[in-house]
Amino acid sequence: MSEKVITVVGIEATLIRKKVKNLRVTIVPPDGTVRVTVPKLLPEAIIRTFLLEKADWIRAHREKVLMQHKDEPKAYSDGETVRLFGKVYPLVVSEHQKKNGAALDGDRIVLSLRSDAPPEKRETILNAWFRERLKAEIEHFLPLWSNYTGLVPGEWTIRNMTSRWGSCNTKTKKINLNLQLVHYPLICLEYVILHELAHLRVRGHGADFKALLDRFMPDWKARKKLLNG
Repeated sequence: MSEKVITVVGIEATLIRKKVKNLRVTIVPPDGTVRVTVPKLLPEAIIRTFLLEKADWIRAHREKVLMQHKDEPKAYSDGETVRLFGKVYPLVVSEHQKKNGAALDGDRIVLSLRSDAPPEKRETILNAWFRERLKAEIEHFLPLWSNYTGLVPGEWTIRNMTSRWGSCNTKTKKINLNLQLVHYPLICLEYVILHELAHLRVRGHGADFKALLDRFMPDWKARKKLLNG
């Protein structure tokens, strides 16, 4: 069995190849992960066409699943899935360990817990690990985009925000980036980085701002759509 994440018309799906005869789409609760199980040798072009034809159905059923589980907190227990930079990983919980932590182990994320770790501590441990993963990617991409655009922030930080992907204080030149970006493909992180850097030159989101994005990232609209669903 092999897995791969593909995106078709803004729908991100985990493609699972295994010994089956037909294509099958499943919307997995509680986070609405889209899984497509397909025969091992089926060409990807056929799969993409299938997803394109089913796009309206997938969006409608995914929205239904999300609404049903919107107030349901994740337990971060064995068998749940978590998303890292656009890829969905099964979560493996390893208890009675010497220290708390998380790690990427092949095609799974392992959450290690001490014997005295309470259930509510799991999200905190995972978020600390996610923060370090996101920090490493920002440290890679931010200098690249600063050098490319000539727009350099005074400082930057990661915040767990609920309504914004990022923010920029034009007076202090400080940029904030949302911790939740760790769950989305890296091209989305690059888009948000450029978006906030652009505010160092243009405050609003008018024609001048969009022209700046067009200049440095011609596909920014597609990246934004992927990020916002």
